[in-house]
Amino acid sequence: MPAIRLATSAETLVPFCRRSDEPAENACFDTYADMVVFAASCGFDRLHGRKPQDTKEFLSNIYPIDLAVFKNQGLFPNLLLIGLATERNADIARDEDRLCRLVESFADVGLKYLSHELTACTPARLHLELACLLCKKAEDIHEDHI
Repeated sequence: MPAIRLATSAETLVPFCRRSDEPAENACFDTYADMVVFAASCGFDRLHGRKPQDTKEFLSNIYPIDLAVFKNQGLFPNLLLIGLATERNADIARDEDRLCRLVESFADVGLKYLSHELTACTPARLHLELACLLCKKAEDIHEDHI
């Protein structure tokens, strides 16, 4: 079954997953799959849905996440929406390998952005900074009347 790999850009954010070997006290993602979906959504937003460049480097110490994990956790529809919105074609729904590569690339963009945001705050405040980012985005959408 197809799987999604974590880009090397995830390295600084891995401790914020409760399932990591050494989770931070304020871990805000329950699983790596949760982090991938959040990061891919963030990447999609950052690129305004434009297709990202393919990711080339991945973490070797974390196994790829089987697509079945996303399906079992109810996260797959989010990935599918990202794929459909980017490709504007239903063929992506039948090509799970291509969908996985696309999600990896969007997640890489999002992880780079989130890692950059982490450098602007202390690790203890990351979950609060993520909440502020979401609030800001919600305000931007509200102002655009969308």
